[in-house]
Amino acid sequence: MKCTKTRRSFLIQATSLSIGVGLMPSVSFSSIPTLYFDRDVLSSHPFLKKGKKQIFVDSERVAKTQKIIRMVHPAQKFKEPVLMADIPWEQGAEYNGKKDRRIYIYGTVLRNPQTGQFQMWYNRLKTNYYALSTDGINWHRPGLKQPGKNNKIELFNFHSPSIIEDSFETDPEKRFKAIGSVKSTISDEDIQYLKTRFGGYDWYKGSSAYSAAYSPDGINWKLYPLPIIIGGDTITLAQDPETGEYLAFHKNKNRPDEKGRKVFLSVSKNMQDWTKPVLVMEADKTDHLRAQLLDGGTHAEIYNMSAFPYAGQWLGLITVFHRTGAPKVKGPGQSGHDGPIHVQLVHSRDGRNWKRCSDRFPAIGLGPFDYDSGSILGVCNSPVIVGDEMWVYYTAMTTTHGGYLPDKQMSIARAVWRLDGMVSMQAGTKEGMVETTSWRPEGKQLFVNADVRGGHLLAEVLDSKGKVIRGYERENCISFTGSSTDRLIKWERMDMLPSNKSIRLRFYIMQGDLYSYKIA
Repeated sequence: MKCTKTRRSFLIQATSLSIGVGLMPSVSFSSIPTLYFDRDVLSSHPFLKKGKKQIFVDSERVAKTQKIIRMVHPAQKFKEPVLMADIPWEQGAEYNGKKDRRIYIYGTVLRNPQTGQFQMWYNRLKTNYYALSTDGINWHRPGLKQPGKNNKIELFNFHSPSIIEDSFETDPEKRFKAIGSVKSTISDEDIQYLKTRFGGYDWYKGSSAYSAAYSPDGINWKLYPLPIIIGGDTITLAQDPETGEYLAFHKNKNRPDEKGRKVFLSVSKNMQDWTKPVLVMEADKTDHLRAQLLDGGTHAEIYNMSAFPYAGQWLGLITVFHRTGAPKVKGPGQSGHDGPIHVQLVHSRDGRNWKRCSDRFPAIGLGPFDYDSGSILGVCNSPVIVGDEMWVYYTAMTTTHGGYLPDKQMSIARAVWRLDGMVSMQAGTKEGMVETTSWRPEGKQLFVNADVRGGHLLAEVLDSKGKVIRGYERENCISFTGSSTDRLIKWERMDMLPSNKSIRLRFYIMQGDLYSYKIA
């Protein structure tokens, strides 16, 4: 079942749901009307730190818009995955003349800022691997000599291993932190310890839990002594850049009276003591209705979620599972749940409270290539910034979730956006306008990330009451008509912003996208 879909057909479908049931967000996909947010009633306005980007995933810093849509942009892809299970120790048994070829990256890719080298942690079932690359596209498997002369690492049978390089850690032996799902080595005593610690889990009869580990180099790991959370099978790890706290986004075993995959959040200050899981993301009525449009569709679930701090807030990538019943063809090691899975963007200001984007078009959709035409099973826990691009690595699957195993090949692929390019404020052939709320800039010059090759971008500077400051009128702005991730905006007689006062910005856009702005 291939589920590729154009934005046009997707939005037509979404609009029909909205008209028929009234469950879609109250925003037109053709235009956002002028919106007013009375956020300037306070006598003092917040500082906008020098160089701090402002993206447009929400309206927190937006005062007005006219003839503008907020657009989620789908990723660009390669024709081939960047890593396939083409080494004997990454493959399973043979079925009907085909090898079981499945590798996953629920986990992590990091890039050394000094050397530019890429590190990847990935897995096959409960076996964990490590790979290196100089360009993020061509990967090699170093001989680590841990279990043997291959690239396996001993990471305690973690399924869904997720890793961070801890920027707050002072102990070099704990520079890297990892978290993952464990089943085979979790004892009854471990489960009872977690039940006692968190309370309310007396009904739980399973044997899965999440555990944590640390490492000086990402290769040689030590296990924290106790499991941390009663678990499911997927989890991703993030770190708060302000507090240093660890955030674990994970499945939580459902009570017997609850159905469907959901994402929960637990928080820790030391990787050992975690808060009780709190629900942060679940499928809603709109998701269920979209699932029911598929042949045999029943409902939707949120399979997993990766979250990361970005531009002063948080972005998340959720995998949305549209369930279509049991697989029609049975095979060995096969899931009993079928249906396609794609990736949508979500957002948060604090990493704890999350919202869906009004435009739910897939950020990483299925196809057009065979390697990910069936499902996208997992996404890295953070993007890698390479020049003027954002790269996200993900698990690509040739079939839907319950696909027949010899045909179900899973590989690691790369999704690419321009820098800050997951969301934009977009205008068509009629000029649109975006006006910010008031703040006090710490920098002196205005830079934008925009693509207006088919039109133009102009800017005005206003005082906190909305009056255009003399000399900063749109008529004096030097029109920008190209594409740049870091374009300086100038006016005829000045390129510096007013100092020592609160200001607003008003952008005029025609036939193009504004992705972000900053004062530097």
